[in-house]
Amino acid sequence: MKKLLLVTLALFAAFGATSTLAQSVSSVSFHFLRQPQGPTWANYALSYDGKTMAANLGGELFVWKPGTGFTDIGPGDTLNSSIGISGDGTTITSTIVNPDASTETGVWKQSTGWVHLGHPKHGCQLDQNWNSGYSVSFDGSMVVGLSWYCPGAQGFRWTPWDGFVTLSHPVGASSRASAVSADGSTIVGFYESPTQGFRRPVRWTPGKTDLFAGTQTPGEATAVSSDGSQIVGQAADTSGYGRAFYYTNANGLVDIGTISGGPTDQSVATGISDNGLVVGWSGDPFGAGIEAFLWRAKSPKSHPVSLRNWLLRAGVKLPKNLYIVTVVALSGDGSTMVGTWQDTNFKSGSWIVRIK
Repeated sequence: MKKLLLVTLALFAAFGATSTLAQSVSSVSFHFLRQPQGPTWANYALSYDGKTMAANLGGELFVWKPGTGFTDIGPGDTLNSSIGISGDGTTITSTIVNPDASTETGVWKQSTGWVHLGHPKHGCQLDQNWNSGYSVSFDGSMVVGLSWYCPGAQGFRWTPWDGFVTLSHPVGASSRASAVSADGSTIVGFYESPTQGFRRPVRWTPGKTDLFAGTQTPGEATAVSSDGSQIVGQAADTSGYGRAFYYTNANGLVDIGTISGGPTDQSVATGISDNGLVVGWSGDPFGAGIEAFLWRAKSPKSHPVSLRNWLLRAGVKLPKNLYIVTVVALSGDGSTMVGTWQDTNFKSGSWIVRIK
């Protein structure tokens, strides 16, 4: 399992496998994001229409909107990059600091500021952390994430009426709720193997824990569509390398593959829109590096395509020395994506793309 890397970033002419990507696109815009600071990491989450974004920049938390840019909404946990935003853009979750310096899940709204959610009755602290919020339903009424029970972690869901409800986890091992569908019906994440320790993709629905990729398949689920019907993430192929996957009940697990098609390259899907657009990264993270990709569920047998090449063919002007490294977040309607870049001088930053 050492080969598997799990994620813990104008109408154009059709070409080859990208023809389905061209059919519904009329214009593409690319902009560099002017970050308010030079963080050790940049993690983002987008509202359903992509017009509001939550950002965790090295532990400082922000809300971003076109025209106003980044607005600082307070400090978070400098050791935790978790961030989530509701589909309607009104609610943000992350990990925030308590007066005693411990950290726990917080929920932010414009009207209330940050509200501390506390912790499950039988929870515990690990390195002063009680729990962390990762994702929010469309209306902000459900938050999901990870909480500690010691010696491991377990996924949770939180609602105003039920408070913390811990999700299942293997005996003596960990689980995490990484994303929740907009309608709150489906939660996805990882579920460790109790004997071998590797993560496995998991789906929680009311009353059920489902290792939908197989009980012995290493990987994890990273994102889910609004109604819970489409799930993406990473799963090991038969050779043990991590590959981006797309899953539905009807078609099962689809191996998205890699941009190059090389046998040792890896890939991971980081976002899924309701219209079947999948984004992520592909390449050799231990050698030649990685780059962002696009893939359409409507063409399940096609390879993912380089986002940089796709943007160039869409008429976007990009510096020659710029690499589009990752897509960190994708809006539910497929109109907006945000990610990271790096140039040949090892400078780095973030970008945002709008598709119409």
